[in-house]
Amino acid sequence: MNKTFVAVLGAGALLLAGCGNDGEVEVAASTTTSAAATTTTKVLTKDEKFAAQLKVYGIYPTADQVPLLIPAAIGNCDALVSMTVPDDQKFDKMTELSMQLAKMQGKTWLQERAAAEAFLRASVEAYCPENAALLPAA
Repeated sequence: MNKTFVAVLGAGALLLAGCGNDGEVEVAASTTTSAAATTTTKVLTKDEKFAAQLKVYGIYPTADQVPLLIPAAIGNCDALVSMTVPDDQKFDKMTELSMQLAKMQGKTWLQERAAAEAFLRASVEAYCPENAALLPAA
C-alpha cells in the first residue's frame, strides 16, 4: 500500500512538474517577447532628435557640426518664448532674426528663408515641443 501511495504521489509530482514547466515556458516566452519589444524601441535624446529633424527638413550637418548648432537651437526656444510680439508673429520675426545673424556671422546656408525656417522648426520640435503651437502649419 505504501508503494502504491508513493507511485501515485510520484505520478502527481510529475504531472505538477509538467504543468509548472509549461507555465514557465509561456511566462518566459512572453517575458522575452516583451523585452525584445522594449529593446527595439529607442528613445532619442533631444540632441539626436534635433539632428534627425534637421535632416527631415533638408539640412545635413556633419556629426561634428551638430554640437555647434545645439546652443543656437536651444537659444531659439528661449528667444521664441520671450519675444514681445504677438504669438502669431513670433515665428516670422525669429526667422528674420536668424537670417540677419547668419549674414553677420557669414553662415550662408542659414541666410535663405527656407533654411532659417527649417532650423527654427527643428529647434522647437527637439528642444521645446511644448511651444509647437507657435509654429505655423507647414
